[in-house]
Amino acid sequence: MKKFLLCAFMVFCMAILHANAQIEWDAGKFMPLSEVKDGMKGTGYTVFSGTNAEAFEFEVVSIEYNSNPGWHVVWAEGTSENFKRTGVAGGMSGSPVYINNRLMGAISLGYFNERERSNLFGVTPIELMVNVAKRGMKPNQTYARGQFLDFGSEYVSEGLNLVQSLIPEGDNVLYRKPYENRNRSSDNYFNTQEYSTQLAIPVALPRLDPTTMSLLKPFFGRGNMVPVQAAGGGGPVKESPVEPGQIIGNEVMRGDVSGFGYGTITYIDEKKKELLAYGHPAFGEGNVNLPLSGGYVHFILPSRARSSKIASATQPIGTMVQDRVPAIAGIIEKLPDSHHYIPVTAKLQTSDKKVHNLSYEAARDKTFTAIYASSGISGLVNAKEFSLNDNTVNVMTKITLEPHPDLDNREIVTHNVFSSSGSPGLNVSRTILSPMLDLLINPYAKVRIESIDFDIKIEDKRKTAQILAARLDKLSYRPGDEVKMILTVRPYLEREETLTGTITIPKDTPEGIVLLRAMSASSYQSWKRSRAPGSFSPKNINQLVKLLQDGEPNTHLILELSVPQAGLTVQGEEFPNLPLSYMSVMNTAMRSGESSYTFGTAIHADKVETDYIITGSRTMQIAVNRNAQ
Repeated sequence: MKKFLLCAFMVFCMAILHANAQIEWDAGKFMPLSEVKDGMKGTGYTVFSGTNAEAFEFEVVSIEYNSNPGWHVVWAEGTSENFKRTGVAGGMSGSPVYINNRLMGAISLGYFNERERSNLFGVTPIELMVNVAKRGMKPNQTYARGQFLDFGSEYVSEGLNLVQSLIPEGDNVLYRKPYENRNRSSDNYFNTQEYSTQLAIPVALPRLDPTTMSLLKPFFGRGNMVPVQAAGGGGPVKESPVEPGQIIGNEVMRGDVSGFGYGTITYIDEKKKELLAYGHPAFGEGNVNLPLSGGYVHFILPSRARSSKIASATQPIGTMVQDRVPAIAGIIEKLPDSHHYIPVTAKLQTSDKKVHNLSYEAARDKTFTAIYASSGISGLVNAKEFSLNDNTVNVMTKITLEPHPDLDNREIVTHNVFSSSGSPGLNVSRTILSPMLDLLINPYAKVRIESIDFDIKIEDKRKTAQILAARLDKLSYRPGDEVKMILTVRPYLEREETLTGTITIPKDTPEGIVLLRAMSASSYQSWKRSRAPGSFSPKNINQLVKLLQDGEPNTHLILELSVPQAGLTVQGEEFPNLPLSYMSVMNTAMRSGESSYTFGTAIHADKVETDYIITGSRTMQIAVNRNAQ
């Protein structure tokens, strides 16, 4: 019995030791920076095509100490013909380089526009990369509990401004907040990647329309990534070797649409089943828990600015556990569970009346989940339909949140109709991009998305109509009377026609001047924001969820009666008929942030369903008089 217990104890100790094992310095395999000299020649390995890691020759040019504090760089020049054809390329990050058969480091840096003069590249010393493994080789089990990583309020403000520039003011899918720095140039703020020597991580995505790509680039650029609009799908090889010089990365989408962000494996400890890669951080998030996959290189796209590998994911191979300044580190064969992806389903009826049932998964990355999920549906819709043509898109979207003790309603359901001559995919994608970005900066609760579902119908006809004029039969009404408004509208490329809407004046409406507005759904949202801004500053997660699904489809014409009488919003809720004495108490100089006045009070609103996406608005004054004829 004692022998059995002793054996069990030894097995337990070995298991603990293996769980805490980490890559260690090996003087026989690794070359320290102190031994590297100018003029030394060596051999590197990277995949130029397929899954074959080819050798290339190089010569050390110089050593730059403290390029960043504590980060030293060995600068070298590629001398063999295969390297000269492409120069240093995005996706080569992590390519191992050897001198005298010892691993010296990994390619990590390269200048732009330098191929006409030389084929320089920067190498991160292997000793810096080994230090990353010393931070621990266990996955962070709490990593995915938060939905997003906030880059900082300034970044989020700029990102939402970019989104808003592509979304008509008043769309019900975006909760707008008085963000700061709106006048800053987004292009100047984001395009720092063009000046960085650190090799960007290519992200191969499906073919997307130019507008969607212009939206994605700033977000990816902030995370040292560059979207590559080519070969986002799979390659002819479904399983690639797991060895130094091979592609490794994260599948950002998988299923009917796919995406892959990638670099190169630098070193593998076969005994401990651990690896080092990239030679620089992915996002610099520290202890993480992200799926890793192998890859297949279709080709290297040469460029005078900077070339880039074009690759697709193959098989899952392990888990990224460390994401630090000198490298990423991962464990092989141990895979995160499928909960690291958000399932997205779409029932898509294209303009030929065919129904396509589509699905994919978007990586639950703390930084880019909203980008992955929205670009995926955009790529699918455009692939099944068209990118630039007259179209009308009817889309029902449901974002389901995981259970949370503070949530009263887990579903954010929106219905809208878009019509334009642009990308139908972009119109669909923005129905989830804006709500997900709003959840990103929500300060109330860490909510997670359980699933996303779409029901989409597309017609190859533009169905928009602009409000041109409005008229009434009379201008004086009694409380309880029905008001008939006749609107003249101009449909796209068609003759003018009339629409009739009716609204009943509530019996308790006070006598005096009342404003009657006829508005499109987007104009109605804009008017509500300007009339009662306090109602669009939620105070808890439930008010935010309510705002995200508030609104009417764009095919609705809204008739609203209001009076120029101030009201009050308290803690995000509007109270329109408060006595003046109460409002003066609630909104004094001794209170701040609890309440705010409204600029007018809404009495009643009705909607008229139309066959068009309505744009514009008209406002008329009517008199409410109990003695009106």
